[in-house]
Amino acid sequence: MSNAMRLKAEQAAKRYERITLDYFAETGFFVVCTDDESFVRQLKYALGNLRIDVKTALREVADYDEVTTLASKTVERLSGPLLIFLERRLHKNTCLKTVKTLKNFYGDKVRLVVASAEISRDEMVLVHEVGADSFITKPISANALIEKFAFAVRPNTQLGVLFDRAAALLAAGDLEQAGRVADKAFELKPGSLKAHLLLGDVALGRGDHALAERHYKEAVKAEKLYIEPLNRLVELYGQSGEDAKRLACLTRLDELSPLNFERKVAIGEAYFDRGETDRAKVFFEEARRVVGKVAADMVSDSLMEMARKIGDRDQEMALRFVTEAIAAKGDSISRADLWMFNNRGILLRRQGNWKEAVENYRKALAVAPDDAGVHYNLGVAQAEGKDYYTALTHFEEALKLDPDLIRQGPTVGYNIATAHHKCRNIAEARRFLGLALELDPGHEPARRLLGYLAE
Repeated sequence: MSNAMRLKAEQAAKRYERITLDYFAETGFFVVCTDDESFVRQLKYALGNLRIDVKTALREVADYDEVTTLASKTVERLSGPLLIFLERRLHKNTCLKTVKTLKNFYGDKVRLVVASAEISRDEMVLVHEVGADSFITKPISANALIEKFAFAVRPNTQLGVLFDRAAALLAAGDLEQAGRVADKAFELKPGSLKAHLLLGDVALGRGDHALAERHYKEAVKAEKLYIEPLNRLVELYGQSGEDAKRLACLTRLDELSPLNFERKVAIGEAYFDRGETDRAKVFFEEARRVVGKVAADMVSDSLMEMARKIGDRDQEMALRFVTEAIAAKGDSISRADLWMFNNRGILLRRQGNWKEAVENYRKALAVAPDDAGVHYNLGVAQAEGKDYYTALTHFEEALKLDPDLIRQGPTVGYNIATAHHKCRNIAEARRFLGLALELDPGHEPARRLLGYLAE
């Protein structure tokens, strides 16, 4: 290395150290969530060399939930952003959900640095896309750590201050003032990608789709591999109803960031809307495969969301995804997951498969034997299989557990009345039909059955 290059490197190192020291002088706090003790030691060593009191400045936590809880207690009281180091995978879980949650709630009030021993290019793109500010590949030297630290918390330039101000005004709904501030930023740096994005956002807020599209496209030209301008175009074309353009942008984004399973679902939905069922199913299957690869802890929730979006357009695929979602829960299934069994039961009953629906609800009862809703749904499934006596047993148990269940809608009373009618309990059938018609005097099935019983 030449003397000039060495001097330049030393000056840069001093600058990074100064930024880091200024951060601790102002904020004085950061969080590390990792099970890698050697990484924590290296981090302490790097900061200790700058004479930072790591014992008071560093908070170590053991899991992602602790990070979210700690952020909720500290972000608003800090004078600067909260810096958080997150292990990419911890206890077989991925940090993706935590990164997305923190950024959605706190934006730039948190700075997130994700660390991993190894990662593919596509995984790195996904981590950045969901909200990570920086990435560390381990092992890492003390000097490189300080550099990463500095880049994550570096103070704003004049341009950065304007960007932050414009974004805050946009969030507050002050489009006119946000536009003026974004224009000033554009004057300072013509052609700035962020300025184009802000001006596009202002135009979109005003309903000027053509101007918004022009700014977003300029941002795409400024950085062809930058994802955010394309995301903005997707939103714009969704609002303007330009479905072909929206799909083209989604497809380009999928090429840039192929591990984003939520986007694959969006592409699948778009193809369903175009009537191209086979292509839609390819993307849903790809989303299913990818979520298992990059975020195993998110498989169950993601599959349920995919099934919801597939809906009636392919009930067989939706049923398969819901079934896999329940299986993915394994031993962790709980009362909070009963809605998954209910959704699966509805899909089975729509297909006329009442026997499997009954078995499905029995599994739900094993999780929550005292849940009135599960007993009621099991009764409905038994009634569809014409086992009315067993259906009544579950209806009665449901009402014993929750007497107000009958008031949830006229269909509840009608279904119970039908079972009583089939079991020749005519007086009880009339009573439940009366309860159904109290809720909805115009409920036609109840009116017809009551008229029949009156003959």
